[in-house]
Amino acid sequence: MITLMTIGIIVLTLKLIMLAFKAAWGITKAIIFVAFLPVILVVLLIAGLASVAGPLLVIGLLAAFLLPRVNN
Repeated sequence: MITLMTIGIIVLTLKLIMLAFKAAWGITKAIIFVAFLPVILVVLLIAGLASVAGPLLVIGLLAAFLLPRVNN
């Protein structure tokens, strides 16, 4: 019985660690998307690459508004 409890605790610990990594990765992706995408677009615009920044802006806006609806 103690062996089963030990195995259960180990499995639970591993699952909680995996959940923590998934949550941390999700938060990291959200921060990168929210914080760094506008910075990249502004730098491209300042550098004179408006032809690159425009489509990236459209793709970013579509991703921001359509992906949350697709995931639900």
